[in-house]
Amino acid sequence: MQQKTESERFFMGASMFDMARLVTKASILENNPDISPAEARIEFFYRWYWEDFDADIREKILQAIRHINSTFD
Repeated sequence: MQQKTESERFFMGASMFDMARLVTKASILENNPDISPAEARIEFFYRWYWEDFDADIREKILQAIRHINSTFD
């Protein structure tokens, strides 16, 4: 790993992040095939970021997620 350039290490990390996101998304959709896009985004938030915020901030984030009108990308 030390022999990699900074750029190579960065792109490896970005690739691992993308893969973890895809695995999480696939798990959510597999366990809840009829989930709405908003609820899927909320579930993703629970799994990745729930403990990073206090209750007040979490509620504001959840309200914002519920009002986003898009697919679960």
